[in-house]
Amino acid sequence: MNIKFDMYQELEQNIKRHGSIGEKELQQIIKLFKPIKTARNEMLCNIGQVCKHFYYIRKGCLRLYEIDAKGNEVTGYFALEDSIISANTSFILQKPSRDCLVSLEPSELLVIHREDFLKLVDTIPQFANVYHKFMEFAFIHSQMRIYSFLGMEGIDKLKWVMEHEPKLLSRISSKAVASYLGMTNSTLSKLRAKL
Repeated sequence: MNIKFDMYQELEQNIKRHGSIGEKELQQIIKLFKPIKTARNEMLCNIGQVCKHFYYIRKGCLRLYEIDAKGNEVTGYFALEDSIISANTSFILQKPSRDCLVSLEPSELLVIHREDFLKLVDTIPQFANVYHKFMEFAFIHSQMRIYSFLGMEGIDKLKWVMEHEPKLLSRISSKAVASYLGMTNSTLSKLRAKL
C-alpha cells in the first residue's frame, strides 16, 4: 500500500526536479526521512559533535555558523524552505564539527540518518543527483562569497546579499546577517540606512 503524507510532497517535488524517478524509488527515499519539529534556536549539531544527519527544510530556517577565536559568531550559510543542509564537513568526514547547525525559527524538517542517506546515494541515481547538485551549489556559494567579499566594502557586501539572497534581509535577524557579512550589527544598520 502506497501511503503519501502531505508533509512529504515538497520533498518529492524537489527530488523530481532533479530527474525523472519511478514511484518505487521515490517511496524508498521518502520512507527514510523522518519528520521533526524544532523550536526557535534549537541546536541540531553543536561544536565538537559528529554530525550524523541531513535535513530537508519544509518550513523554517536553519543557520550554520562557527565561533571565531574572539568568540564571535561567523555565519557560513542560511537554508530556507525547500532546501537541504547539514554540517557538511562533519557529516562528510565524520569528525567533530567546527560549526553549529541551529534552527533560527520554529521549523518543520525531514531528517535522514547518514547511513541511510549514503545508501540512497549509492543505490538510487536520482538521489545521488540531488546530493551532487547540493554539493555543487554549496561549493559555488562558498566560492562566490569568498571572492565576492575579498576586498569588498561593507556597502557592496550588503548589495550582494540584496541581489543574491534577498530573503535573508526580511527573514533573518540583523545580528545574524551581520555575522554572515563579516561586520558588526551597528555597521549593518548604518549601511542599510544609506540604502
